[in-house]
Formats: sequence, C-alpha cells, structure tokens
Amino acid sequence: MKTWDATCVATNRLLGGLGRTVTLAVALVAFVGAFYVPEYVFAQPDPRQMSGIPLPDPQLPTGTITVRVIRGQLANNVSDHPVELRQGDNLVTVDTDADGRAQFLTLNAGATVVAATELDGVVIDSQPFTVPAQGGIRLMLVGAGDVSDALGTPAESGTVSFGADSRIVVELGEETLSVFYLLDIVNSRSVPVETETTMMLELPPGAISTTVLRESSPQTRSEGRRVTLAGPFAAGTTPLRIAYVMPYSGDLVTIAQPLPVDLEALLLIVEKRGPMDVSSRQIARRADMNPDGADSGTYIFAAGPSIAAGQSLSFEVSGLPHHSRLPGLLALAAAFMILTVGVWAGAVTPDAEADAGRRRRLETRRERGFDELVKLHQQHQAGKIGAVKYESRRKELLARLERVYDELDERGVSTALSTRQRVPDSTLLSDQSSTVG
Repeated sequence: MKTWDATCVATNRLLGGLGRTVTLAVALVAFVGAFYVPEYVFAQPDPRQMSGIPLPDPQLPTGTITVRVIRGQLANNVSDHPVELRQGDNLVTVDTDADGRAQFLTLNAGATVVAATELDGVVIDSQPFTVPAQGGIRLMLVGAGDVSDALGTPAESGTVSFGADSRIVVELGEETLSVFYLLDIVNSRSVPVETETTMMLELPPGAISTTVLRESSPQTRSEGRRVTLAGPFAAGTTPLRIAYVMPYSGDLVTIAQPLPVDLEALLLIVEKRGPMDVSSRQIARRADMNPDGADSGTYIFAAGPSIAAGQSLSFEVSGLPHHSRLPGLLALAAAFMILTVGVWAGAVTPDAEADAGRRRRLETRRERGFDELVKLHQQHQAGKIGAVKYESRRKELLARLERVYDELDERGVSTALSTRQRVPDSTLLSDQSSTVG
C-alpha cells in the first residue's frame, strides 16, 4: 500500500523535477569542467543545443522578446506559426512572420516569462527567464525535423557515444528514488550517422514508471523497462532524456545500468540527506555541494573515467532514510500471540455458559484491536497520517490489547477455571476501541 502511494507521488515528480537539474548542471560544470574538453565541440553545431536558451540583446527595444522557430536546421524557418509567452497566469500568443520570428513588445522589466510552441506534435519551450531592464531577449525554439533531409546529406554507417556532458541525477522521495538519465548521444562526424542497431537501454531491475521527458528526442520510445531511440543521429548531439522510479525498503539501493555505447565520462548527482553516501569503483572523485547556497539541500557530485559499451554503470546509494520494520514485527508477534492463546483456550472447556460468553466478548475486542493496529500501520506506511499521531494511536491500541490479554489470562481463563468468580460485564466492556481516524 505504502509503496504504491509513494510510487504515485514519485511519478508525479518526474515531469516537474527536471527543472531543478539546471542549477545542478551549473554546479557540475564547476566540479568537472576543468578536467575534460570533449573532442566533438569542434563538430558541426546542432541548433537543438541552443533551443530555449534566452540571449540578452541590448540592441532590441527595452521589454522586447523575439522568438524564432525553426525545424531541425537554421535554414528551415517555420512561418505563420503560433508562439506563446506565459507570465504567471497571463498568456499572449503571436504568430511567426516569414522569417520564423514572433515578437513580443513592451513587457514589464523584471517579469519572469516562458516562451513555448507546439511543432509536429511536440511541445517546445524555453527556460524561464527574466525580462531585462534594458534591451531585450532573443531565443530559438527548435523542432527535430528529419535529420537526413534537414542536412541534405544521406546518413552513413557509423558509431555514436554518450558524451562527456551526460549525467545521471538521483532525487530522494518517500522510500523511492527518482532517477533521471540526461544523456547526450554524440556523433562527432560532420554527417548523419546510422548505427548498426537501434539505441536501446534496458533499465535496472526494480525500475518502474518509466517516463520519456519532453526534452528528449521525439523519436524516443519506452515500453516497460526498455527505452529505444532510432537513428539516424545528426552531427553534434541528440538528447536522450528519461526518468524512472526505484522503490526501496532498506537503507541501501544498487543501480546497475548496462550501456549500449561508450560513455565518455561518468557524471553523477545524488541528493543527500543525513548519512547518505554514494559509492562505486567507477567513481574517481566526489564532493558534497550546495548548488543553491549553504541553506539549501546538499548534493553529492561524483565523476569518473569513461565506461566502455557492453559494461554496466554501477553505483550504490547507502544510508537511505526508511521506516522501521518494528510495527510489522509487532503485528506478527501479536498474530502469533493470538494464535497461541486461541489454541490454548480452545483446548479448555469452561464449566459455565456465562464464562464462555465473557471470553467470546474479550476475544472480539482482541480481534478488533488487532485489526485497528494493522490498519493504523498501513495508513502510516501510506503516508495518510503523521508520525506523531501514529505513535500516539499505536500506544493507545497496544495498551488496550494488553488489558484484553490480561483479562483473558487472569479472568477469562484462570478465574473461570479456579475460583469461578463472576466478572462484572462493565469491566469487560470498558475501553471499547473506536475506528482509527
């Protein structure tokens, strides 16, 4: 029950949680940027790398935003196409002109806005940005298009890799990990490349709720734990962005991801709480950082060398926060006690009908108390009640069960068999438990 509810919460975070990785990516560049310069930076630029990035332009009139929409390459302007600019709940729509540009005028300085359009069934939006006090902003929204047609060059057989800017981000949920694969498929050649086999990732065992993020290439597909991305791959980089949920029950989770192509460098970001840590033989250096300042959350940044195709990227996250299993053990112990008392009581035949009736009422109270204890534990595991209310209610229920057991042992059984003293009904019927609330 709890795992299902926590999984739903974690799944809802997948689409929204990626925005935080922008700040993490900046911190990651500071962490590893001085150690590696990828060779493909000299390859033909891919306009998709610039999609959605706001660029200040002091030559534009103050408060002006210009959004250019293209399909695949700079030569493929998309004209007469609606572009939206959102500021909070306010939405303005402008169509692109013959050059593929939509212009928004006289915006208020300091306002935070997002530009977006839908092209070929895919929503493309910009990073949130602030309207400058002087000058304006230029940005592009780039659709995928067809790689070979856009370049005017047929695809050739070749290989690709996961670039050095690829990274894995792990965020902590309620006994779940949200795992983001932010991978750049790099083609270092100047022509489109068709690989021998379709790019395929088989996600680790236990992964659920696989999600293709909207920043990924439109050709990305997922089915269960399997994610595929068919070629050809344009020169430069092709984004592969996916996420999934990994439930856990203890303080340790191991993630092992087989790689279909070479990974040029390992970059790993893990949200840290308390004694959490990450370990792997593939990690060469690590550091704890606070990307948003000392008062913000802490993240573990880890980096390592390249990993060859066919091998697995593997790491362990330890010290994970998790709920104690004590309530479950108490429930099992209570069930064992009930079974033992029931068998023992069933072997004794009381002499008086009244004693048998009292025992049945006690046993009914005992069963009801146990059921409420189990229900309370399930509600707590599902996150429906807080820890303070849970502990208070649990102690109350356990105290009532103890009184029932005492009455069964001392009055309902031993007294009936030895002294046969009458036990007042008011004593047996007191402390009746109510429905868990």
